Amino acid sequence: MSNIPYLIIHSCSENVSNADFVDIDYSPANFPTVPFVTAIADTNINVHVSNVTVSSARLNFSAKYTGTVKYTAMLRV
Repeated sequence: MSNIPYLIIHSCSENVSNADFVDIDYSPANFPTVPFVTAIADTNINVHVSNVTVSSARLNFSAKYTGTVKYTAMLRV
């Protein structure tokens, strides 16, 4: 195995309706440690990431939200 670092990236989106938060699952990425997770909503609303594990996280919205939230989980290995 090479000593050259590489990235594992998992990007996806979730459709939500009148939600305070959504739990996301990126377990297919098989991250060996906890990844960095970032998210953005398709309207003017804040998204805060919490409860990050190697396979899931929670995306919290600043207000009840209906729409699409896009997220990316990534890890340098």
